[in-house]
Amino acid sequence: MAFGLFLLGGGFIDQPICSAEIVEGVAIYNGDTQKSRELALRDAMRTLLESKVGIYIRSNSEVDMGVLVVDRIVARSTGYVRINEIVSEGIEGDVYIVRADLDADDTNIETKYKDDVAKAMAAALEPRVANVAVVDYSIDGSVRRDERAVNIVGQYLSEMGIQLVENEGVAQLLSHSINPYPSDLRRLARNDGDNEANSVLAGSMRDVNVTRDSSGYYKGVVEASFSFVGIQNGYANSYMEQFVGLGKTADEALFAARREAAATATEYLARAALKTMQFENRGGVNNLNTTVEIHGLWDRANQSAFFNSLLEGAKCRITRAGFSANGAYKVKLIAQGWESLYELSQEIVMAAANNGISLVPLESTTKIILQVQY
Repeated sequence: MAFGLFLLGGGFIDQPICSAEIVEGVAIYNGDTQKSRELALRDAMRTLLESKVGIYIRSNSEVDMGVLVVDRIVARSTGYVRINEIVSEGIEGDVYIVRADLDADDTNIETKYKDDVAKAMAAALEPRVANVAVVDYSIDGSVRRDERAVNIVGQYLSEMGIQLVENEGVAQLLSHSINPYPSDLRRLARNDGDNEANSVLAGSMRDVNVTRDSSGYYKGVVEASFSFVGIQNGYANSYMEQFVGLGKTADEALFAARREAAATATEYLARAALKTMQFENRGGVNNLNTTVEIHGLWDRANQSAFFNSLLEGAKCRITRAGFSANGAYKVKLIAQGWESLYELSQEIVMAAANNGISLVPLESTTKIILQVQY
């Protein structure tokens, strides 16, 4: 990613910023100087942003949400951090170290943090539930539940509209077998009568080693193994990879590796989780479980009846419908024979257009959102 990504576009100079800070960032050096420099700069930005996001954390339930928000802000760094000057940079041992003079925009960060928390909390209310358990195999051979990893996994899932519940049986199974059979996971989840989960995500983190580099930083290596299994349809997917983290202490290095492992694995598996939760196959016909949200209706009674009729004509069985506080008409439904949200969305848009109503699809990965265009 080009260095220019980190620089701010026009207009930032008119926004209030905090005082400059000298921040150190590090990255593993694997022979690619430019890539290592960019990753070290990102690490410096993350360090600064974590201190800023900490300002807005008000309860324990939001602590790990902060990890997700920082990830998202760093990924969209423009508008949040300005690099005034690279004070020093270079390679020490196997580590690329950058010390940079950075400014952070407190107003933008606070707004972004609150927006992302609100979105994630709202997404968690969607009726898709995953059974999740993560255990940690440490270097000394001990096995324990990795609550921090569960929280990070949960925040990524909730952003995609997947609510998390924990299954004690899955955690116990993982404590005896890093890679249990999908059939065993499915059996345990099916027998758990305390929740309505329709999938199980089981993960294990194994500390491989931790060493001190000649740079003075510790390098922690963690192997992550995650499995996702659909309870009803038997869909299974897996992810395994090693991750390296850097820290000023051994614990910090191992946690950095675990954090990256949990985030990357969940990002990979969440797409599969969302797909298998939305789709069921009965008698060879796909059934899509989703929500259609229509904004901008001006004649609630007649237009809601019109859209109900339109959806039924598109082989959709409505399970619940009503208007939300912001005036949007929300319909939960099961659609038969559709391969994707996009295909169903296009059918609704075309059918409405044939009846003189113009709809514009809005971006969403978890449901169909449409805006009436006047």
